[in-house]
Amino acid sequence: MILIHKLSHTLFTLILICLISIFSSYAEGIKLLPPASGIYHTAFSTQYSSSNNVSEYEVPYFVNLTGKKIVWLNFSNDWFEGIVFPEDAIKNIWKHNVIPSVRIMPWSGYDKNDKTYSLKKILKGKFDREISEWATKLRETSIPVMIDFAAEPNGNWFPWCGELNGGGKSDSYGDKNYPDGPEMYRDAYRRVIDIFRKQNALNVTWVFHVNAVGSPDEEWNRIKYYYPGDDYIDWLGMSAYGPQRWGESYKHFMDVMKPAYSELAELSETKPIAILEFGVADYLPGISKPNWIQDAFYSLTSPEFHRIKAIGWWHSTWWNSDGTISAIQIDSSPESLRFYKEAVSQPLFIGDYILTR
Repeated sequence: MILIHKLSHTLFTLILICLISIFSSYAEGIKLLPPASGIYHTAFSTQYSSSNNVSEYEVPYFVNLTGKKIVWLNFSNDWFEGIVFPEDAIKNIWKHNVIPSVRIMPWSGYDKNDKTYSLKKILKGKFDREISEWATKLRETSIPVMIDFAAEPNGNWFPWCGELNGGGKSDSYGDKNYPDGPEMYRDAYRRVIDIFRKQNALNVTWVFHVNAVGSPDEEWNRIKYYYPGDDYIDWLGMSAYGPQRWGESYKHFMDVMKPAYSELAELSETKPIAILEFGVADYLPGISKPNWIQDAFYSLTSPEFHRIKAIGWWHSTWWNSDGTISAIQIDSSPESLRFYKEAVSQPLFIGDYILTR
């Protein structure tokens, strides 16, 4: 009897330890960790997909094209038809053992002056219910995702940008010693994350996404003013592009990326940094896209940039209003594709990932 009692007690203790471990892990959430060594190979691939709708062919298409696995696939979740959870897109990505990376874009159309989902309205809680429903549906999938909310706020091309939400003024919102535009963005992002936490939607890796070059180039528009903080953000990231259309001056990847890298590294000593979007257009006068690709990937091998743990090419081509084409996709020419494939084939760039559980 004593032996049975001891065995029962031991079994009960083991079960209790397992349950505590499970609930503790769930409470902390599922996070994408940076690789111990190397750089994650990722993509923003829109060859087959429209906004909010990623087909089941998207991941295998890009992997077959490049000959390299990807860790995450990034896509936009625009609020053009309301705040709708993109369940099919997330499942179509995850079915290939790839992390869905959702770029939530709070606007009702391609207009930087759109006020439908303004930061002010978000801060007042106008969309708490819809955001809560989005978070709940995500939690129910149990799929680990990355979310970057309202990308590139330090640029002046989106309605949530600092310039259009108070800019450098400091007398209309919050801290009188803090620029209103960045502060409103920071607080809106915090509110969104708090809503997800309240709904126990913890299968999210949160990403802070800025443009490498701020516009306007003013002190109040520095990256640091937009940052929600280490308690909210898991990864730091940037967009870093070369010329995208006719008339733009040539810029090496290093020249675009390095200043922003330094600013992001100063925000946190521990958070991994990602090149969330990068690319350059083909068929521009005086610009060699294959050489730009080679130069960009070579730059990432420098020990100076050891905090960079992921890269993601913007694989898309579009027509501009002036009739010119911005051929960003990696296979815009055989030479561009060859240089890209040769670069990502190096062991430094990896396709296997690590989750917290």
